[in-house]
Amino acid sequence: MAALPSLAAADNAAPTVDELIARPSLCDAAISPDGGCAAVLGVQRGGARSAVVLLFDTANMAAPPLVVPIGDCEVERVDWASNQRLLVWLLLDKNKRGQETGISWKGQVLTQYTRRVLAMDRAGSNQVLLFANDTSNLKLNRNLGSVVDYVSDDDDCILMKAWSVRESRLCLYKVNVHTGEATVKEIGDHDTDDWVTQRGVAIMRVDSVGRTVSLYVRAPGETTWKFFQKFRRNETEKLDGIDFVGATEDPAVSLIVTTAEGEDLACVRTFDARTLKVGEKVASRPDRDMSGCMVDRHQKLVATSWWQDKLSYDFKNPALAKHYRGVCAYFGNDCNVAIIDISDDHQKLVVRASGPRHAGSFWIYDRVRAKLEPLGAAYAKLGQRRLASMEILRFDTRDGLPMTAYLTRPPGIGDKRPLVVMPHGGPEARDTYDYDPLLQTLAAEGWMVLQVNFRGSNGYGRAFVEAGRKHWGDLMQNDVEDALKVVIGQGSVDESRIAICGISYGGYAALMGAVKTPDRYKAVVAIAGDSDLLKTLAYTREDEGSDSIAYEYWRKTIGDPSADRDALIAASPARRAQEFRAPVLLMHGELDGIVRVEQSRIMRDALKAAKKSVDYFEAVAEGHPLWREENNAIMTHRMLDHIRKAFA
Repeated sequence: MAALPSLAAADNAAPTVDELIARPSLCDAAISPDGGCAAVLGVQRGGARSAVVLLFDTANMAAPPLVVPIGDCEVERVDWASNQRLLVWLLLDKNKRGQETGISWKGQVLTQYTRRVLAMDRAGSNQVLLFANDTSNLKLNRNLGSVVDYVSDDDDCILMKAWSVRESRLCLYKVNVHTGEATVKEIGDHDTDDWVTQRGVAIMRVDSVGRTVSLYVRAPGETTWKFFQKFRRNETEKLDGIDFVGATEDPAVSLIVTTAEGEDLACVRTFDARTLKVGEKVASRPDRDMSGCMVDRHQKLVATSWWQDKLSYDFKNPALAKHYRGVCAYFGNDCNVAIIDISDDHQKLVVRASGPRHAGSFWIYDRVRAKLEPLGAAYAKLGQRRLASMEILRFDTRDGLPMTAYLTRPPGIGDKRPLVVMPHGGPEARDTYDYDPLLQTLAAEGWMVLQVNFRGSNGYGRAFVEAGRKHWGDLMQNDVEDALKVVIGQGSVDESRIAICGISYGGYAALMGAVKTPDRYKAVVAIAGDSDLLKTLAYTREDEGSDSIAYEYWRKTIGDPSADRDALIAASPARRAQEFRAPVLLMHGELDGIVRVEQSRIMRDALKAAKKSVDYFEAVAEGHPLWREENNAIMTHRMLDHIRKAFA
C-alpha cells in the first residue's frame, strides 16, 4: 500500500498530467467508536486493481495492519456503524462477467458506477452486502449507498435512503449491518429526495422539483408533516439560506448554518422542529461565514468550522483546541487539517492533511500520548518538492473593496513566468489555500496561476455576495483584472504570455475577460461556461418556471431580461464575438444539467461567424465537470495544448 509522502522527497521532477489526475491510492480513514481500531481504505494500482481495507490496532501502530482484500473495484469511503461493524462503500464498474456496466449513450457509457455498501466485522470477516434481501433493488438500483443516520430504534441497524423499485418512490430503510436485511421504515412523497433525522427519527423531509426544494418538518412524536419553507438548491447541491450541519442532544433540535435577517455573516444556530423557529446563535466569526460543525456519534458538538484561507475550527473543549494547534504546527501551519472522525471519548482523532504542496494524507492522533502517527498517503509519489507553492495576496480593488487572491508559483527560481488567470465557478463559491490538481497541472508547465475571490464569492458575508449582484461582466471582472495588476506589479510575470481559463461561471469570466481586455490574454479556455446571459435566464425560466425560486434567484443575480436587457447584452460574450483577439478553446458536456451545452455551441458559432480562432470539444456522455477520468484527461490535455500553442 502507498507510503506516506516525505516532506523531503528526493524526486524533484515536475509531476505529469497522468500522475495529477489519477485516482488516489488511499481515499478515506475512520476510527472505531471505542478508539481501538483504525480502518484505512484504498486501492492497490499498477497491474491488477485491488481494493483493500487496512485495519490498524491503535494500541500498537508499529505492528503491520491487517489487510482485508475487497476485489477489483473502486472504493469511496469507510465508516464504523458500531464497534463491531465496519462499512465500506464500493463503486462497481464491472459486472460478474468482467464487463463494463453502465447505460450506453451514443457509443459511450453514460452511468458507469454502481454504489454498494459492504459490512464486515473488525477482523474483516462476516462480510455482507447491505440490502442483501432486496433482490429487485440490488438488480436495478445503481445507488444503494446513502446513509441518513447511524442511529435507529435497533442497535444493529442504520437508516438509509434509496429509490424503491416496488414503490417507485424514495424510501427510508432500516438496514441491519450484521445481516444486510433492509426493511422500509417510511415511504416518501412523489418528489421526496432526502430526509433529515435525529436519533433515528425523521424530523424533516426534502421534496424537490427541479432546483426548487420544499422542506417539511415533523417533530418527534408528531404524525403529520408540516410545510416549512421553499429554498433553491444551488450548484453544490446545498440549500440557499439554510444548511443542516449537525444534531444536538435534543432530538427535535438541529444545528444549521444560516444568515439571520439583518445580519451579514452566516452563523451556526439551532432549529427547533417543534416550533419551526431558528433559535440561538451557537457559533459565529467576526469577519467570515461559518461553514459547518463536527458532532460526535452521541450528538455532542465537538467544533464549529469556517474558512479564513485554510480550514479553521472553534472547539467547544479548549483542551482539544490545544492539541489541534499542535497537529497543525507539525505540518508547518501550511496545511488544512480536517478532523474526519473521533472516538467516543474524544481521545483519538483521525485527520486528513492537505495543502498546496501536500496532496493529502491520513493520520491518527492520540491525545493521551500527544502522538501523531501516519495511516497513509493519497498520492505517495507527489512529494512536496514536486508541487508548486501558493501565496496569499491581500489587496484593495479600484473601488476600495478588500479582497483576497491566491498565486500558485512553480518550484524553482527563473526568469519572468507565464501566468494563467483562473476564476472560480459558482459564482457563489470561493477558492481556498489547498491542494488542487488542476492548479498543479498548470504549474507543472512552468506557469503561475492566479485565483481571485472576487465580489460575489461566498464565505465573506452577505454584503460581499450582494456586491456582485447584476455585476457579471463589469465589477466582478474588474476584481480579476485588479488582482492581475497586483501580480504584474511584483515583476515576476511575462506580460506577453498570460492566459485565462475557467469552469462554469469561471468559463464565463474567461470569455468575458477576453472581451473586456482583449489585448491582455493570449489564450482563452472556457469549460461549461455561459456565453449569452439572456439565454441563461430564458433556459432557467423554461426549466424551472417563471414563478420559481430558481428563476427569481438568477434574475436578481444576473439581471432582469426586461429592465436590464442592454446590460445583459453588453455582458454576454457571444454577442461580442467580434471583439475577441485571442484563440478560444470551448469544452462542454452534452448532458450538462447546470449550464446547458447550447451556451458553448452559441459561443462557437458566434466566433466562427466573426472569423475568430475557436476550437471546440463536446463530451457526449458527460454532465457538469468534474468529468470521468478518461474525459478529464482529454479536457486537461486539450487545455494545456491550447495554452502552450499560444505561449510558444
